[in-house]
Amino acid sequence: MAQTAYRINVFSTAAESPCNALDAVPGLMGAPEEYAFGTFRLATATAEGANSPVGEGLDRALRGAMEGALAGGWRTVRAEDRGYRAVVLGGQLDGHRLAGMAAALNGQGLVITSMRVLSPTFAAVELSLVGAPADPRHLTRALRPAAESAGVDLAVLPPLAVTPEPGLLMMDMDSTLLAVECIDEIAEHAGVKEQVAAITERAMNGELDFKGSLVERVKMLEGLSESVLDSVYRERIVPNPGARRLVETARGLGFKVAVVSGGFTYFTDRLTEDFQLDFTNANVLEVADGRLTGRVLGDIVDGERKAATLRELRDRLGLSSEQLMVMGDGANDLSMIGEAGLGLAFHAKPVVRAQAPYNLIHSSLDGVLYILGLSDADIAAHHPPTAH
Repeated sequence: MAQTAYRINVFSTAAESPCNALDAVPGLMGAPEEYAFGTFRLATATAEGANSPVGEGLDRALRGAMEGALAGGWRTVRAEDRGYRAVVLGGQLDGHRLAGMAAALNGQGLVITSMRVLSPTFAAVELSLVGAPADPRHLTRALRPAAESAGVDLAVLPPLAVTPEPGLLMMDMDSTLLAVECIDEIAEHAGVKEQVAAITERAMNGELDFKGSLVERVKMLEGLSESVLDSVYRERIVPNPGARRLVETARGLGFKVAVVSGGFTYFTDRLTEDFQLDFTNANVLEVADGRLTGRVLGDIVDGERKAATLRELRDRLGLSSEQLMVMGDGANDLSMIGEAGLGLAFHAKPVVRAQAPYNLIHSSLDGVLYILGLSDADIAAHHPPTAH
């Protein structure tokens, strides 16, 4: 009688080992592998059963084994199966939340074959998976409601074996690399922060044309002393948590690092020194007699200009799209996010979250390092100690 091979994963947050549940499963091919993260316990195995007609006896045994506190999934081994990896991360990640995400992955027809704890403290876990051929970005989108409900971030990606060589990390500046919107902080010195911030919010949500909204906001800064820019940089500019760890590790891995911004060159120039950036592109504030004129010089860096800058750097560096990693938070970042092999929305506006392939909502900026498959030890090896 024909035999059918099955991949199996069983998990629980109870104290008892899930391996015990597999004792009743006939045809196990070797001892189960066991993994743990907090209270989450995972066992994986392969079994072979009679095809009668579709391994019904094995199915009954598995269903019986997983009664009670256990859950799991299985699928027949198929020649067309594809490997994936899912990274689950976030400050609230614990055993119960990880169990919920394991159940959601099984619900998509994906079976877990192994697990790596990338960071016990960040926290981040990588699950190796097999399933039917699919676009990992589509799987991520399908699992997004479960991740949002659990309060964690999740990314389904190709296996590390097919990950391209490091290329270019490109980020937006305001509310991505930095924790503030620079133009809003400048506007406070003109007494119009509330008005400017309201326009900024609508522009980042895609409710306003970016170019028109920037012209309107810059006009409100007319007459301010140029020295205000230095005051804002020294007193108000704060990098987002994880920014320096991300940039320095990315450079250690071999990435070139770029910041492209709908903000201003005064700040990107200063950040180039502070972060050792390789490339920047931003808008130039016109200054006359030491004061802002309320105008921008040259072409405005909007969403399309950002995407064009990404393509120009890609071609100049001889990179493929798969070697591009892009992060942003606003509607004017969607074009460049969409052109990257790994495009992420970071703590983004709702319209951006909905359209971006990947999201970081519950993690700091350096969470992307775990999405790349790096462990704490890997990051430490590529992140030289600094005085910062």
